[in-house]
Amino acid sequence: MVHSPRHLKIVLLLPLMVTIMLVSSGCKRQGLTPVGPIEAVERDSVVALLSTVNQDGIRAAFPTLENYSYRRYLRTEQYDDEDFMVAFTEHNIIVNTGQDGRSSVITQADSGGTFDFGFFKRFVSENVEDTDPVDLIPFILDDDPIYLQPKNIDRYSFSAVDDTLMWDREALIIDVRAKADLADGLNVRRVRHYVDRATNQLVAMYLERIDLGMLFREESTYYVHIRPDAGG
Repeated sequence: MVHSPRHLKIVLLLPLMVTIMLVSSGCKRQGLTPVGPIEAVERDSVVALLSTVNQDGIRAAFPTLENYSYRRYLRTEQYDDEDFMVAFTEHNIIVNTGQDGRSSVITQADSGGTFDFGFFKRFVSENVEDTDPVDLIPFILDDDPIYLQPKNIDRYSFSAVDDTLMWDREALIIDVRAKADLADGLNVRRVRHYVDRATNQLVAMYLERIDLGMLFREESTYYVHIRPDAGG
């Protein structure tokens, strides 16, 4: 009679011990893995390089568009649940700037399929003749980028990859990527900075982001580049 209660007591405690071990193990997997010294040195070197890049040209590009004539290409696509494209529209637009102000001409238009936006129809803009493109700089060049914030910097990897040619200029590519399983919940997933080697000017940006809302998930990709005018 004495042995039986002891046996039952052990059986009841074992599941409790297993549960505690599983919870503890789960917590460890969710924590940040310390960055090694070599990776930290490489990261700090790239971050220091980023801090010296001149962003003035690309930041001023959209506000000064009113002084130029330019071409716009607009394309809108809709995909179904299986990632098949069900509809699209595209327009080529020339915006001319002269003494009488600006005017736009649609030189080519094409479309296919039927859009079905449902509830989100109210948010869709059909004004393709608007002469002013959306200023993308606030979307790609935050004053305090999430990947450079001290609380998040270990959740991203930083690297300076091979150079590329932007027209006839050599540009360094600085790549920033969210680390798998460590950057969950952070909307910026990947960024590429293209830096003119000769002038240290930021001449192009590529950015991938995921924004979660109450009703939908939005995945966005941005690519913006600037090109020197005839005056350099």
